[in-house]
Amino acid sequence: MGTTTAPDTEGIQISVDAVVGGAPVGSVSPIGHIDSMGPIVDKSRDVKKYTPMNNNQFDEIAAFGSLKQGDLTFKILWDPEGTEGVNKIETAIDNNTEVQIVFEINNSLGANGTKLTHICKASSFKADGEKDGKFIADLTLVNTKKPTKTTASAT
Repeated sequence: MGTTTAPDTEGIQISVDAVVGGAPVGSVSPIGHIDSMGPIVDKSRDVKKYTPMNNNQFDEIAAFGSLKQGDLTFKILWDPEGTEGVNKIETAIDNNTEVQIVFEINNSLGANGTKLTHICKASSFKADGEKDGKFIADLTLVNTKKPTKTTASAT
């Protein structure tokens, strides 16, 4: 049986910053209390397969399309009067502006984990009715630029 090199992690930090003119403004906030979320990396390519028409050729040819990035999805506790990252996302959908979402994975020996950075626009912001004193916001964010990865460091 083999072993994996995938890191053992104890949590993930997710932060949100507003984006103006294509650059983050530097007012980073934690996204808020996450109830659930979708994948943080979701890449795919369309594949078209071509099969020969005669019996002299046996190889199937596969043509791969361009790289597509999946949407980011979250369910987050939401305070309509709050100042957390979820509120910045609500403002972004209202104003049709971008936000920066940074996932920091706790996979380093020091203070800095691997960071996955997405520049996105919100395509959906829905809030469910109150339950047990809390509102839940259901968010969908679409990447507007290619996400970047910053490797973990031990310092």
